[in-house]
Amino acid sequence: MGITYNFDEILDRTKERSKTWDFRTLKPGQVPMHGAETHFTCPQPVLDAVRKVSECQIYGYPYFTDDFSNAAAGWMKRRHDWDVKPEWVEFVNGIVPGIAFAIQAMTSVGDKVIINTPAYSPFRGCIENNDRRISTSPLKIDMETGVVEFDWEDMEKKFSDPMATAFILCDPQNPTGKCCTMEELKKIEALSQKYNVFVIIDEVHADFVFEGAKHIPYPSVGEYAKNHSALTMNPSKTFNVAGFRTGAIIVPGDDARARINRRIAAVKGISRTITGVAAFEACYDGSCDDYADQAKAYVAELREMLCSFFEENIPSIKILKPQSSFVCWADCSALGFESQKEMMDFFANDAEVLMGNGVEYDEELGKGFIRIAYAFPKTMLMDALQKLKAAVDKRKGE
Repeated sequence: MGITYNFDEILDRTKERSKTWDFRTLKPGQVPMHGAETHFTCPQPVLDAVRKVSECQIYGYPYFTDDFSNAAAGWMKRRHDWDVKPEWVEFVNGIVPGIAFAIQAMTSVGDKVIINTPAYSPFRGCIENNDRRISTSPLKIDMETGVVEFDWEDMEKKFSDPMATAFILCDPQNPTGKCCTMEELKKIEALSQKYNVFVIIDEVHADFVFEGAKHIPYPSVGEYAKNHSALTMNPSKTFNVAGFRTGAIIVPGDDARARINRRIAAVKGISRTITGVAAFEACYDGSCDDYADQAKAYVAELREMLCSFFEENIPSIKILKPQSSFVCWADCSALGFESQKEMMDFFANDAEVLMGNGVEYDEELGKGFIRIAYAFPKTMLMDALQKLKAAVDKRKGE
């Protein structure tokens, strides 16, 4: 029998060194809705696994077992219907390190790496810090209908550039919450094959896909996609374990896997952490599936609360209802701020709610936009929304 979790519980975050809850800078009363993490307790099997490690009196070098790769492969099969061979799986210290290894292995200095914008900002640093160049293909976002689409004409233009050798596919997409369809993934596979562009996938938000959408792992859509891609996964979002810095990269293609594993080995990146691996295996070995189901259902309720509240109480801020994840993209241009800084100061100081700054996702497309992370206990979320409403009403003189 599974465990029933209480996601309404409000936890004391003061004892952590939490980047989101950094009490050195967080002012009393402020609610941090800028950090892409949930605010729920970790699953009991994870707590048990980490405590078991902590009870040891020596924390020496760990030996490797097949449990790590078996757990990752089992999760992919159970949750996303993708048959993964354990030998395709390798340890990495997170999504971005995995992407960096793939970029180093599959592209050359000076090459272009394509991203869709607005984009998760560390993608840019990962590309530029590896001496590659960024190529952007903006998404077509309709805030009225809530539809987010690829600009296929522009995508082909960017893929056809001889200097473009890799594409980072963020699916589900951060910050819009877009979830790719099979038709879209097949089009990406066709572009990849036509122009010899390697696809690197970030699917860290894949476990929060809501009714009406379905997550499909890109390497599963066809033989070419399988052999010319690398997928990064991390239990950090689903199970609130980001601090362990433990993820995996799955590379089905023999040639690509050999090249990427060589880059990982070059910096001894295979060295695993004893607590991180214990948490990763507990997350994915089947003992936390009940938690994942309950967390997804709870976040789906929060999504409805959030979108309904804005529509009914703060219509001047337009929410892009996400198909997935616990972050959403919001247009605040109707509030009439003269600058992005003025807008962000308003949220932090007047509303006492910290938001993700839209220009961090794209300097032009992000103007007037914020990203909201909303995976809080319901009472905390509603309190934050009420703060926001009061501040907006005051600004508008209502």
